[in-house]
Amino acid sequence: MKSLVHYIEGLEVSQGEHVGESFPLFPWERRFLRGAFAVDGDAALSVARGNGKTTLLSGVAAAFVDGPLRQPRAEVIIAASSLGQARISFEHVRAFIGDRLALKSEWRVWDTTQAAAIEHRPTGARVKCIGCDPRRAHGLAPALVLADEPAQWEPSKAERMVAALRTSMGKIPGSRLIALGTRPEAPEHWFSKLLQGGADYSQCHAARSGDPPFWRRTWKRANPSLDYLPSLERRIRKEADEARRDPSKLAEFHALRLNMGTPDTLQSTLLDAGTWERIEAPETERRGRWALGLDLGTSAAMSAAAGYWPDTRALEAVACFPELPGLRERGLADGVGRLYSRMHERGELIIAGRRVSDVRALLQEVRARWGFPDVIVCDRWRVAELKDTLEKAGFPLAALDERGMGFKDGGEDVRLFREACLAERVKPARSLLLTAAMSEARVVIDPAGNAKLSKSTQGGRRLRARDDAAAAAILAVAAGYRRAKKSGPRRPLRSAIVG
Repeated sequence: MKSLVHYIEGLEVSQGEHVGESFPLFPWERRFLRGAFAVDGDAALSVARGNGKTTLLSGVAAAFVDGPLRQPRAEVIIAASSLGQARISFEHVRAFIGDRLALKSEWRVWDTTQAAAIEHRPTGARVKCIGCDPRRAHGLAPALVLADEPAQWEPSKAERMVAALRTSMGKIPGSRLIALGTRPEAPEHWFSKLLQGGADYSQCHAARSGDPPFWRRTWKRANPSLDYLPSLERRIRKEADEARRDPSKLAEFHALRLNMGTPDTLQSTLLDAGTWERIEAPETERRGRWALGLDLGTSAAMSAAAGYWPDTRALEAVACFPELPGLRERGLADGVGRLYSRMHERGELIIAGRRVSDVRALLQEVRARWGFPDVIVCDRWRVAELKDTLEKAGFPLAALDERGMGFKDGGEDVRLFREACLAERVKPARSLLLTAAMSEARVVIDPAGNAKLSKSTQGGRRLRARDDAAAAAILAVAAGYRRAKKSGPRRPLRSAIVG
């Protein structure tokens, strides 16, 4: 291992701001080399993008053809999602060996559209790059397989590819597989299994699910090179700022910069579970002007109300079901078991109305808990009925500012809701009602990237999903956050009824 470290540190950086300087091994890289080569078996390394993993991989590969690990006719296979991806490491190895490759009596180089390989003629030691194609992985005899970014390999080929590589090993004494990359989103992926104890040595640098995504110490968990690469920190800081403003970039930031083993593209969920878990508060303080969001159900459907207090960031919700059918029957029909009964026991769900939700009773419950709101927000559908009910419940009426649920109004409200949550301007009370609604809520996205809340089975939403509290929360938070941004923290919210 000492000879390997000495060899790699004697190489020259081939690109970037430190080009021409000696190769610095960071502490986490030394730790991995010690662990991986201290065992006689497979090893796995997971680290976020941009930490120098590919350069380290290339240094190890070079050591097998031009350094202390060279063996007669031993082959190093660099396997990636495609030959083009593997070429990145190939170019590093080529640059590390440098001018010596010009000696034709010593070296042979294949560099075509179909092949990328370097061979040391006197010993026959060779490094060869291949893509994720199981048909081309048979007949190899590698001393070392370097599997680069396994999470990016084509899913339909990944398992067959790693099986072909593993079964080709053993012909050379001490042959091993080392997999390096970001964590896969699926726990059943073969690389995930290596990281979870399937390898003889594994090392994983990743943020935890509850870590604040925009804190430097969170970045450092997944980026152990952060203290040594100022350019990496500048890039992460820039992407973090973008993710704060644009929720569509947050999934990519979680997956590739925080190495959290999550999808790197935005899914159809309204808000990811990690964000919701992070901003939930055991206690909330209601103070100052507030916005009330209402989602009115039809027939036997749920009706929900949500209150948002911008000054204290508090978000609370209450919902209503009619008496018939009972909560037990509803839970069985909706596939949630005793969830509704537990909500009722916790006071988050009230029973009012015989066969139709009694919206007046729901409003009276809101008034008793929270007082009168400064803004009432509701879908413009059934707005006339809502106005009658508000008058009967004793709520003062103000100017009507209707909100639609299409991509124009609904898209803006979803965007503001997500922005407020990501900026931690919302502190939802711990609530089964809100948590369950958020887990059920889905969005659909138009070609321009606008997202609105799904209806029926759009966006993968369950047909029997109860996301009414999420719909009410979107309206309340968007209204309060929009007015707080417009008027500033010291100016009051303008009174309005939005339907």
